[in-house]
Amino acid sequence: MDTNEWKTTENTGQETTTLPDFGQEQPVVELITEKEAPEVTSEITAMRAERETQEKAVQEASDRYLRTLADFDNYKKRVKKEQEERARFANERLLSELLPLMDNLERALAHAKESPNIETLVEGFDLIRKQTFSTLEKFGIKPIESLNQPFDPCFHQAVGSVEVEGEEQENKVIQEAQQGYLLYDRVLRPSLVMVSKKKVIFEAGIA
Repeated sequence: MDTNEWKTTENTGQETTTLPDFGQEQPVVELITEKEAPEVTSEITAMRAERETQEKAVQEASDRYLRTLADFDNYKKRVKKEQEERARFANERLLSELLPLMDNLERALAHAKESPNIETLVEGFDLIRKQTFSTLEKFGIKPIESLNQPFDPCFHQAVGSVEVEGEEQENKVIQEAQQGYLLYDRVLRPSLVMVSKKKVIFEAGIA
């Protein structure tokens, strides 16, 4: 019989139809009964719902991630701007305190032009100097005490030396060329000083 044709056989009085045999195993297709159909449909619906839920969760997570990146970028820009603002106006309070000193200096100069009294002029400038020190102290700035103190390279910068007699006076600050200052406990500017050194005495040789 030709295998490309349908086969019809009789078996116990019943007629059956078989597919042609192509020399290989045919896939088995399981048919769903009418009773099982509602259950399968329900499972498919549940699987679709679960997939949609997962896709929605992934999308929400992606949106949160992008929002977080945007918020962090805005935060960095805001912090950078605040730092720049602080740097620009860091000395605002100090400068506002120095303005009255400039006012007093201008008044002293104007008074000096009107009055030739040197003593009064000196008193005016000394008053301004004291006021300046008082203002600087408000911001933690104070002068370094140097005169007659042992030379300390942490606070002093030697610009010269002077010979003195006596070992007890050696290596001391005997003159201050420029006042040094501390900012709290940190050296803002070292003092420029002259330091004493022992005088060398040359004795005449004995003939």
